[in-house]
Amino acid sequence: MQEKLKEKFFTPSRKVIADKALFPEETIKLVEERLKNCQMKIFKGLKRIDKGRLGIPVYLSLYDIQGTQITGNYKQMGKGASDILSQASALVELVERFSLFSFYRKTTERGILATFDELKEKAMPWEVFLQSVEDEEEPRVKDIALKFLKKIPFYFVPALEVRTKKVKYIPFHWFWLLYEYNGSAGGNTYPEASVQAICELIERHVNALSIRVNKPMPAIKRDSIQGGAGELLACFERLGIKTWIRDMTFGMPVPTIAVMAMDPSTYPERSEIVYAAGTGTSPERALIRALTEVAQLAGDFDTEGKYVESGLPKFDTLDSAEMVVSFDGEKALSDLPTLYAEEHVEEMTNLALAMKDKGFEVYLVDLEEEHLRLPAVYAIIPGILFRERTRIPYLYQMVRTLPIYLSPQENKTLLEEILKEVEDRYYIWAYYGNALKGLERLDEAIMAYEKALSLSPSEPDQIALYSHLADAYFRKGEWNQVVKVCEKALPLGEAPELYNLLGRALYKQSDYGNALQAFLKATELDPSSAIDYANAGYCLKAMNFIPPAEVFFRKALSLDPGLTMAQKGLEFCENLLHNKN
Repeated sequence: MQEKLKEKFFTPSRKVIADKALFPEETIKLVEERLKNCQMKIFKGLKRIDKGRLGIPVYLSLYDIQGTQITGNYKQMGKGASDILSQASALVELVERFSLFSFYRKTTERGILATFDELKEKAMPWEVFLQSVEDEEEPRVKDIALKFLKKIPFYFVPALEVRTKKVKYIPFHWFWLLYEYNGSAGGNTYPEASVQAICELIERHVNALSIRVNKPMPAIKRDSIQGGAGELLACFERLGIKTWIRDMTFGMPVPTIAVMAMDPSTYPERSEIVYAAGTGTSPERALIRALTEVAQLAGDFDTEGKYVESGLPKFDTLDSAEMVVSFDGEKALSDLPTLYAEEHVEEMTNLALAMKDKGFEVYLVDLEEEHLRLPAVYAIIPGILFRERTRIPYLYQMVRTLPIYLSPQENKTLLEEILKEVEDRYYIWAYYGNALKGLERLDEAIMAYEKALSLSPSEPDQIALYSHLADAYFRKGEWNQVVKVCEKALPLGEAPELYNLLGRALYKQSDYGNALQAFLKATELDPSSAIDYANAGYCLKAMNFIPPAEVFFRKALSLDPGLTMAQKGLEFCENLLHNKN
């Protein structure tokens, strides 16, 4: 195992163009060949989506049936300084996400179920693992959590500890809940993908720091920006788009550059203020990444679409963006740190060593999907920040990790053991309610959710709790209670699962018009929800609007061809329309 991983990650990988080990034409040919020849329907094709106004190409790679089923998405976006680089990026992004979600689904096959105590030195060091979250609980609760953490089972998967070149086992689901797709990367080689993945995690870390510090950052001098980055920046300037370019490195070993952009000619009617960042091993590559990320999110600064806030905040006005508009001194681009090398292995090794100097250990998981056989990696760096994701108690992170792979009965038993020692934390009661609901002990589950709600949960967790409470009432067939719970929860925040439950309860009460509105709202919030398109179709069918119902059933099946209820609804509509004709 150790020698195989070392061979993959430490095979020489020299750069030929734009930090890549292959020319983009070669990447496209290789990836399309593998996608075509594999035994799964993963990929439909590429589609350019920018209008050409900005002059920075953006492509979508579209998933086919099985690709959508495994990732829960129907597209990935790619970006690059040229058309061909953007196409290659979109394809590699699709491979990366498909490989990651395939790995997640097969973790129980790839990993071993064990405890930290059982694995001993084979596991990642205990003190490194404990860096993964920021536990702000009181010492009593923290001590109880640490006691349980050593003896509960996790699915551990092998990972390369880059600095030491040793294989260590890491509890995959624990980090999956913190990172999800962040830190995953595909590439032409393992070292190439690894450098990108590590840089992405550093980017997320400094994004979070910039929000917490909330102070102006140094500005990058315009006259210091030359080469490829200068050419990209000129695309913005040609249209009169205002840009604010800031150093977001925060003492990390590689540079991160933040770019905020606003087009006065289209804002706010046809564009938004876009704020993004990029991290690379050199200042120019970091700036190129940031500028192409802005282009990807902006929709040519002439669109009806809205981008989704992620690592950095989204600003509605320049006044609210004062922290970015202002600046703390100026720097030349070349003043920023660099670990650039012409060889990816050298960069990867230097990154791991430099991160260790900052107190971080770097781990890499091989995500290679068996049918594609293309490089894909998942970087894990315990201690890296993700806005509020990592600000979570050990005990909370533990109780939300267990249900991923333990049965409801096993989970219930463990939670009851924990509740004997900690009774006043809402998150324990919330997951206890989930375990009870999984065992169809619905009255007890409802009591557990009510107990959790009485213990002052955070607002996002209140919404999740109300969703579970409404679902428990739905399973009991108490439609009025479902409606009441959803109506109480929705003012706190709109969530597609709440609208789904509301719609289903209203449908059961034959209130098809309002049920339809609820399902439409669910699809607006989650356009990939095949079940809600099908539900909307059934509402239209019940109201005898057959042609529109057929459209919704077809839409549902385009997202999930195996959705039986949508197929039956479509067959009903087709038979009815055929008989009429």
